[in-house]
Amino acid sequence: MKLRVQPAAAVRRKHAASKISLVALLALGAIFWLWPPRRARGDNLVVYLSSARQLVPIQVLDNARYLPLIKILSFVGTVDTLEEKRGTLKISIDDNRVEFHDGNNKVKVNKHDFRLMSPVRVDNGQWLVPLDFLDLILPQLSNQSIRYRAGDERLFLGNVNPLTFTARLSPITNGDRLDVQFTAPIAIQTASTNGQWVIFLGDKALMPLEQEMKFQSRFVNQLRFDDQDGVPKLIITPSEANLNFTPSMSDGGKTLQMDITQAAAPPVQTAAGPPKPAIAVAQPGAAPTTQAPAAAPSAASNAAQPGAASAPALPAPALPVVVIDPGHGGPDAGGHSRDGVTERDLVAGLAARVESALSATGKFHVLLTRTGSNDPTSDERDSMANVAHPVAFLTLHAGDLGDATPAIAIYTYQAPSLPAPLAASHGLFVPWDLAQQAHLVRSRDFASSLAQQFGHIQSLETRGPLAAPVRQLRSVDAPAVALELGTLAPRADAVALSAASLEDQLANAIAQAVLALTQGAS
Repeated sequence: MKLRVQPAAAVRRKHAASKISLVALLALGAIFWLWPPRRARGDNLVVYLSSARQLVPIQVLDNARYLPLIKILSFVGTVDTLEEKRGTLKISIDDNRVEFHDGNNKVKVNKHDFRLMSPVRVDNGQWLVPLDFLDLILPQLSNQSIRYRAGDERLFLGNVNPLTFTARLSPITNGDRLDVQFTAPIAIQTASTNGQWVIFLGDKALMPLEQEMKFQSRFVNQLRFDDQDGVPKLIITPSEANLNFTPSMSDGGKTLQMDITQAAAPPVQTAAGPPKPAIAVAQPGAAPTTQAPAAAPSAASNAAQPGAASAPALPAPALPVVVIDPGHGGPDAGGHSRDGVTERDLVAGLAARVESALSATGKFHVLLTRTGSNDPTSDERDSMANVAHPVAFLTLHAGDLGDATPAIAIYTYQAPSLPAPLAASHGLFVPWDLAQQAHLVRSRDFASSLAQQFGHIQSLETRGPLAAPVRQLRSVDAPAVALELGTLAPRADAVALSAASLEDQLANAIAQAVLALTQGAS
């Protein structure tokens, strides 16, 4: 075989071309390496002040959300001096001295170091801080009250006390009724646009328990809170087109009732003359209209109409809901014992027995926040509970309660006394309070009834009721209690805890305590 040999000149040209290609690649790599981080405009932070509200743009840099530092500081104090040198920024604000470093997540406040989740950045000459600056460092610099929920897009300053609300969807004849209950009276205006109904909530500051609620309904698909333009509003998305939407206010302006129903068939013209015109209601997709809050339907408007006899009867009143929340789930097994019992499986088994005991009374419908291998987040569990509007909520956990076993600790919610920075935690207790504040008395009644019932179980040590900032209770809009079964720890076996006889006794005791709570006893 004859070998093909390239001429020496051709080889030199090829090597030169290779060098050029290599240089080009290195230059291209350097461009990408030195290119500024990809910028994207995010949403707004809505800052609620006592007399106004302001929008602060959120920038997204390398998948982290950032706020302009000087703008945020202007809400809580006066910047006296500002020194910027070689990637370092030193600020005096009122009586505080703060030091920032570009590309570093450590911030020094009055000689104390704080670490943010993402580094401080300088972008186009503007100093930016990540969103957790609002709850980690801003309270250290302000003498006024600050209310902020980690990761949220609204900040409440000074004497602003935000309202909140809960929602409940229930069936009615030919449709669904969506009730939204606010913690204080509110004025509304309604509009219909882009296939959705919009409820403007006036000038009140609101902190929603859930930003968005989805429903499994043929009439209503979603309820969403939005204030990104500075105007708080509810947006209702119907599940199909051509539905009637009838809003009304009750309870002194604290309850918004919205009936979403199928449009009635056109009336048949008879010899008696043309049909009476129907009352106009907002239709998805219609031109935007604004109206004052509708009055509650009168008795005359609900009078029987021709053909009403064939309409389906109103459903029987639904049973009160009790929500049982088995902790952990999915790949998160929680704690474990020496003999291999996991917290995830232990509390799931107990939850199933509690469900059976409550259902056997014939007085309750039981909702479990998790079944099978799913693992909803804390917010998802609270959302499920609040949408169901329960009469009681119980979250189940297991852990190390010392040498005594079996033992059970009973907790109600107590907010932290001081606004402490929120840190990442995998435990049961994380400081923050919201919806549970309105139910503390009833929650304590529930806890006392549980302690009384557990006292009848021989060999079970009962601890409490105790008050603590229990993470899973903080946003529950109902009487709520946390139970921790023990001891579940790697140094001990869990034979006593997983015994069917103990679980049955616990389940029956819980059922009796729920009955006592709903019947007004304790």
